[in-house]
Amino acid sequence: MFPSHIDRILTQYGVAADTKAALYELYVSMGDEVLEVFGEIAETFGSIAELTPEETLPIRQRVVERYLRRSHPRWLEGAPTPSLWHPRAAEGRASGLAMPLPPLDEATVRSVIGDAQPLPDGVVILGRNAHYGGRADTVSFDVVASGLEDAIAIATAAGQQHTTPGSVGETSGTYDAINSVALIWEIQPNVFKPSGDRNRAISKVYRRHRNWHIITLIAALRWLADRNCRIFVLRGSALATTHEMNPEKPISAMIAAHHDRTVDEVARALGYRLAALDAGDEALLLASSVMNRALQQHVESEGAAHTMWRIEAGG
Repeated sequence: MFPSHIDRILTQYGVAADTKAALYELYVSMGDEVLEVFGEIAETFGSIAELTPEETLPIRQRVVERYLRRSHPRWLEGAPTPSLWHPRAAEGRASGLAMPLPPLDEATVRSVIGDAQPLPDGVVILGRNAHYGGRADTVSFDVVASGLEDAIAIATAAGQQHTTPGSVGETSGTYDAINSVALIWEIQPNVFKPSGDRNRAISKVYRRHRNWHIITLIAALRWLADRNCRIFVLRGSALATTHEMNPEKPISAMIAAHHDRTVDEVARALGYRLAALDAGDEALLLASSVMNRALQQHVESEGAAHTMWRIEAGG
């Protein structure tokens, strides 16, 4: 529920219960600015009581654009900002962190993508507790377009849009600093690939950033390795266990194969190998907080050996 003083004001103005519920979900995810935009929308109506849940739909896009106009210049300067997405446990009261990382060396990236492929021209952003959905201890790595208007176009395009706005895609995982263990559980696009009329407006900037998966995974592995933690990466065959929310839209074999190929190519470029798990790895994973409930249950019943790799030096 909203903090009491906010709930009291919304009730006094006669905001309908279903509209308040829709507004609350946005507030939990993105914080106080949701209420500011809602107020601006409400001013265009004769009575705030007339607002339906559908009237809250433009809020997310407006908040995202304002967030980027405020944060993007700071990222170009190398300065951190609050994240867009808020940890759900904070109930809208506190955000995560968006931290620009140093540029990756071109030689390493080129060793994976080759000389003919475009290098994304953006800023690599580390998100801490900045993943949509609000799970604790998340880390996400995005390459955000260097041009502000390009970043806004990407951030408002059709797609998942679940990490730092302005990136075509991301690598995400969970980092348990106490147990010194990390699990990378997705390398996933934020926007749908332009096709026909869908996302036509971002087709050029999308092509420039189509190697986002290489950039973000390199950034993730290097950042985690610098923390001397044990790093695990989900196998493509296990993506369905953690991500398949709708059985009518299964994780395809092509997606799983592309995931595995990306992990293998990047690991080799960085001098790592994908090692099989042993009993000690499984015990460490089960004692940590890096797995979601579905994966935890799967590992408890089936073991971890066929669900992930351990990243090990000496590729």
